[in-house]
Amino acid sequence: MALVSVVLLFCAILWMVFSTTDNNTIIDLDVRDGVAIIPETLHEHGAILALRGPWQVYWGHLFTPDDLQRPDAPAPDGTLRLPGIWRGHSFGDEFAGGTGAATFRLRLAPPAGNTMLTLRLFDLRLAYRLWANGTLVAESGKPGLDAANEQPDRSLVLAPLETTGQPVDLVLQMSNHGFREGGIGDPILLAKAGILETARDREWIFSAFFCGILLVAGTYHLLIYFLRPREISFFYFGTYCLLIIGYAANSNSTYWLSRAVVPEWIGPVALDQLALACYVLSGAILFRFYRSLFPSDFSKRLQAVSDLRVVVFLLSVLAFPPVWQSWLVLLLMLAGLLFTSYFLVRLSVCVVKRKPGAILLFSGAVLLASTSIHDVLVHADVIEGEYMILYGLFALVVFQSSALAMHYAQSFQTVELLSEDLHRNLDALKAEMNRRRELEAEVVWVSEEERRRVSYQIHDGLCQQLTAARLRYSMLSNIAAVKDTQPMVELGRVLSAATEDAYALSRGMWPVAHGSDLTGPTIDELVDSARRTSGVEINLRQHWPCESCAGENLSVLYRIAQEAIANAVRHAEATRVDVSLVCEGEETILEVKDDGVGLSPDQPPAGTGGLGLRIMRYRASAIGAEFSIDDAPGGGTVVRCRVLCHNGTCSAGAS
Repeated sequence: MALVSVVLLFCAILWMVFSTTDNNTIIDLDVRDGVAIIPETLHEHGAILALRGPWQVYWGHLFTPDDLQRPDAPAPDGTLRLPGIWRGHSFGDEFAGGTGAATFRLRLAPPAGNTMLTLRLFDLRLAYRLWANGTLVAESGKPGLDAANEQPDRSLVLAPLETTGQPVDLVLQMSNHGFREGGIGDPILLAKAGILETARDREWIFSAFFCGILLVAGTYHLLIYFLRPREISFFYFGTYCLLIIGYAANSNSTYWLSRAVVPEWIGPVALDQLALACYVLSGAILFRFYRSLFPSDFSKRLQAVSDLRVVVFLLSVLAFPPVWQSWLVLLLMLAGLLFTSYFLVRLSVCVVKRKPGAILLFSGAVLLASTSIHDVLVHADVIEGEYMILYGLFALVVFQSSALAMHYAQSFQTVELLSEDLHRNLDALKAEMNRRRELEAEVVWVSEEERRRVSYQIHDGLCQQLTAARLRYSMLSNIAAVKDTQPMVELGRVLSAATEDAYALSRGMWPVAHGSDLTGPTIDELVDSARRTSGVEINLRQHWPCESCAGENLSVLYRIAQEAIANAVRHAEATRVDVSLVCEGEETILEVKDDGVGLSPDQPPAGTGGLGLRIMRYRASAIGAEFSIDDAPGGGTVVRCRVLCHNGTCSAGAS
């Protein structure tokens, strides 16, 4: 379905381009005995005449119309059918090679009446001048009898020509000392004024449109690469688009579009070399592009050969004269066909393997190969015709960009699926965390309930038995015989201490009370009890939490404070302990600070033995609190626990 959409898009673009073209009728104008008779059909709308036929040739000379009008003017050395090349033709006693200079002559017999005409001269190699009835109407470069006197140029020239019904003598000087074949590649066209200008403008518009698309596509893909450097295929494709701009804007297929924008001091030779460099580099980049997409299907060794071809060609361009460079271009095009054949074979394998985007890349490669073969034949003067490489490149870019778009879209789809899976897993993880938090809260509740049960049993069991023993002791102590004996005194102390310890243990294990009207130990009682039993100075600063901070949070904070105070009193050798429990903004903060020995860098925190610290951390994690134990400023240890309030905001009142 994607391939059908891309093909339809490509066909629609081509239809829009060619539908604007007038149905110009190109008529081959017969040339006989050096005279071309222009028919009346020239006046028909859109008619274009192609001056095909033999022209008189003055080989090895650059004559002007004045030279040919003199009484002693030389006779022609023969004729040459144009368009065509002069290599292999005999003119008089001379046999023409690929290079040389000549003067061509043709007489036009126009229809009666005044008519403004236009002559199109294109792809004349490599410098020329054209006169009509002795008036210079067109020139490109400067013809010369040798390379030193020639100023080569390749351009499209539309020459105005006004006829009055009288014959028009055309004199064409032409020289070629830098291309392998001299002559005219395309026919000289003749039409009423405006027709050929419109066709030229249309070609330039399409060329500018094509180069604009390449510029946008190249810049876009390079930006993607710079944002995502791992996507090397985008770098190769963006570079390829920019190289094709450099080639297309300076080649025949765009009528040398760059001539309209580059400064005049940049000569045509430099532009030709730029076009060649871009052309050879584009082939190597295209190979790398395919291999970046399908690394297992394209040979790494052949990629090295493709890169080596670029180096050899560029060095050859610098080392050899221009004539040899034109032969190198032909060899380069043939080598390009070999690599294109390799691309087609490997891409067809990728299509069979159902690789993503392979069928689009294969379709673009087929169209490029077709136009490349056509242009090689035109460039080798095997056939006549316009260069079609621009349309092949356009098709290749459309299909390649579509393949990359599909690849990128699939990547986005994969990312979306992974993101959805991630969100689902995250939701499941959150649910699991909530479930574990609920289980931990339930464990805390069960622990407190177990403490309540044990406290109740101690209170109603052991405490009652000890109380009864004390009463029995009191009764026995009234007996004079044993009242003042030392054993009885010691027994009384033991019973009193055991009873008090049992009651303290029972009360300490009872769940924490959250209000003054509830039974059970409080933070105040915890501090008072620790102060009495240890003899250590223990201070309490408390801003009583709001109701939202009550419940299991306060119970856990109580247990953490209990453990921290016990560690400070029993193990840290502290002489002072400061306990703080306050509400600040959205959280409740417990802090227990002592002036003991502090933390040892090589051992677990003082007094914890490892187990106490783990118990405190576990209790803090059960209510989602932040827990820390650090060295206190000035010495000692500080234990902090911070927990968010349930309703998000505390309104604490001092107690």
